[in-house]
Amino acid sequence: MALTIKWTEIALADYKQIVDYLLQKWPFSVALDFVNTVETRVKTLAQFPGIGIISQKEPGIRSIILTKHNRLYYRFDNNLLEILAIFDTRQYPGKNKFD
Repeated sequence: MALTIKWTEIALADYKQIVDYLLQKWPFSVALDFVNTVETRVKTLAQFPGIGIISQKEPGIRSIILTKHNRLYYRFDNNLLEILAIFDTRQYPGKNKFD
């Protein structure tokens, strides 16, 4: 049975920022591919939440790679999958509070 998916405000803001950037700088198809990738990965996580890599700083938090530039952080408990953030891996690693 799939977990219920909940996005935090931070994760939604990260997601919107990335999509807005892609729409401004790249063809529409690139933004659409990103949206489809996120939807597919989140649905997979809802079915198999243990597949992500465990955070070194926060053992209850896991991550998966979305694209070569973006990593999605989440946690799960009982029937809930909580999407915490999407981190651009090109940023200074010290800004990442999960790894």
